[in-house]
Amino acid sequence: MSSGLNRVVARRLSPRTRTRIRLATDRLAGPVGSLKGARTSARVVALTYDDGPDPEGTPTVLAALAEVGVTATFFQLAERAERHPELVRAVLDGGHEIGLHGIDHARLTGLSPAEAARRIVEGRDRLAAVTGRPARYFRPTYGAQTLRTYWAVRRAGLDPVVWGPSVDDWRDGAPVEVAARAQARLGPGEVVLLHDGFEVPAGDTTPRPTFDRGEVTRALLRLLAGQGYVATSVGGLLAHGQPWRTAWFRP
Repeated sequence: MSSGLNRVVARRLSPRTRTRIRLATDRLAGPVGSLKGARTSARVVALTYDDGPDPEGTPTVLAALAEVGVTATFFQLAERAERHPELVRAVLDGGHEIGLHGIDHARLTGLSPAEAARRIVEGRDRLAAVTGRPARYFRPTYGAQTLRTYWAVRRAGLDPVVWGPSVDDWRDGAPVEVAARAQARLGPGEVVLLHDGFEVPAGDTTPRPTFDRGEVTRALLRLLAGQGYVATSVGGLLAHGQPWRTAWFRP
């Protein structure tokens, strides 16, 4: 069946039917599956933040989470963690999880397998030197992952974590509008993607968003509460059900 016809058929299926199909096919992906959430009927989601720690974004996000007693998972860049150890400590002191996002924001799929594997191990060790504890989770930059980088992550003792709903907060907008971008894909057991920092490759002229990332978090938490959802970290989410894994491979 062509990809175009697949999309047409998918649009004709109800959201409930699409979810059931996705859950069924994801069960087959266990041996090479990346963590996408938890299999649960409870209205609970994990909040994850990438690209930090950042002197501008991280403190405002931490303040917003602390106001309602929510913990989250922060996927940090080792180079940034080394530059801002006080922010790393603030994340840990708030009871949050820290996972690895890489040494920097390089796309691992653009490197040789040996270099990608080396950078994963080096990033793991450099981040642990700052946090004082080993990371459990890894979030690939740009969501870019091949079978080779997947196995390199697993050999390094890390569990790759991907996502479902996203606020697409690399695009500007009012905080309420940014938070609402995640609504269409919300569901029990999902992992939500946000950023407490903004990292782009050298020479990239993408404008830096002007919104307050703490205000985006507050708006999202209000949206979740209004729909009966509870927010937590990745580890907290897994306390509500079995790991939900999916085969996630993209260049």
